Amino acid sequence: MGRRLWWVAAVAMLAGCAGAPAPGPVGPGETPQADVRQRLRERAGVVLANYQRAVGNRELVVVWGQETTVSGALEPLNEHLKTAIGAGRLEAAGELPATPRRRGEAVWSGGRRLSLPLLPAREALRLLAVDDDCPECVRHPVTGARLTTMRVSTTRGMATVPAWEFSLEDTKARVLRMALDSGPPVRVDPPAGSPDDVPDGAVAESARVDGKRLTVALTGSREGADQPCGEDYVAEAVESDTAVAVLVQVRRYSGPTPEVPPGAAFGCLTVGFPRTATVTLAEPLNGRAVLEVQQGQPVPLR
Repeated sequence: MGRRLWWVAAVAMLAGCAGAPAPGPVGPGETPQADVRQRLRERAGVVLANYQRAVGNRELVVVWGQETTVSGALEPLNEHLKTAIGAGRLEAAGELPATPRRRGEAVWSGGRRLSLPLLPAREALRLLAVDDDCPECVRHPVTGARLTTMRVSTTRGMATVPAWEFSLEDTKARVLRMALDSGPPVRVDPPAGSPDDVPDGAVAESARVDGKRLTVALTGSREGADQPCGEDYVAEAVESDTAVAVLVQVRRYSGPTPEVPPGAAFGCLTVGFPRTATVTLAEPLNGRAVLEVQQGQPVPLR
């Protein structure tokens, strides 16, 4: 099926508001909102193309960095191991188990299942070393491994998958790595340039779906744009056959500056608060990934 794009108008999910306010006047040095939207749309198109190139026809796409987790806390005397473990600088101190069977399953809450080959423990351990930012880290010994399960964030939502749990020398902390062979970790190239090249855009951090209604979570202002220092967030979706890129446009307060005592300056707090924005898709999500447009990465689907 050929690639197709749909431009979908969005409805912001705003506390106490029935809809997004009309665009306010453009202040000195600000970018007109129509220009912001167009630049975000162009970036969304690049994000979709980069994602398609990275994932190909894979059936299981795990959100980057979710293939591995640590169980238990490091003891105070072992805090120095945090960097090595985070970089996957681990090595087997002896033999590790082979696979007890040839295949395993990813299972989603809706009952969908996907069968894939199981990785031997030694191969899963090798795949832990995906971070090249710590060449000085000393490799830490792995003393054993057992097959168990873990939850991972995928582009279809949370799934339960087989996992190897690795025991480490001199600590009770354990490292778990997905044991399914879904291919190399998916790294999606970000769009060229800086995310700051597109002003007035908020970052979608996670998403949830109800039919065609897609709601993204983000960090923003506590108040809406009808209040000083407030902001509204308006989502729009650019859809392809394999993914949905969600751009979130920021609309700021454009009213008069509140009066302050003589000699004082008016300022806004920089503390972020949980906010959401909702968009109605042209088609149900149906297993497609949800992408944020700043870095072009899949976001967790709740």
